Amino acid sequence: MKINIGSVINYDGASLEISGEYKVDPFEFFGSEYAFEKPLSVTGLIKNIGGALKINLNITGEYRTLCDRCACEITNTVQNSTEENVTENADDFDSEMFSLSGFVLDISGALDTLLITALPMTHLCKEDCRGLCPKCGANLNLTECNCDTTRYDPRFAIFRKLSENGEV
Repeated sequence: MKINIGSVINYDGASLEISGEYKVDPFEFFGSEYAFEKPLSVTGLIKNIGGALKINLNITGEYRTLCDRCACEITNTVQNSTEENVTENADDFDSEMFSLSGFVLDISGALDTLLITALPMTHLCKEDCRGLCPKCGANLNLTECNCDTTRYDPRFAIFRKLSENGEV
């Protein structure tokens, strides 16, 4: 997303409101796939304070992904904001977050960073999601299965085998 900052970059006290949309293509991050049906909503403000730019950015949007326990499709919201201080000196710009070419400021890197840092570590369809049966693969939120899911310590397998044979 590119913004013409010519009206604020050379004028102390000037400000520029940011409002727009940022299209995000589907991507994979740490084993989860994310799909955005609508662009992210971007709002913010750029202020010139004594020759330095103060940039406030906010993003909001919805994405689709899979529940980490039962693999059903879910929709979650993402929301994040940041505040950055940047001087007019091009060397001081964080090249991963912002890029300046003349009077055009590209904030795509900052929006990508805001999006990635806002994503949760786990995605659940509901807090008490029971997941899938490890034996038959049934979705335990929808059905009960009769599988024996008792876990045994493998170090004691010989005793369990002796017990099953009636030797203990």
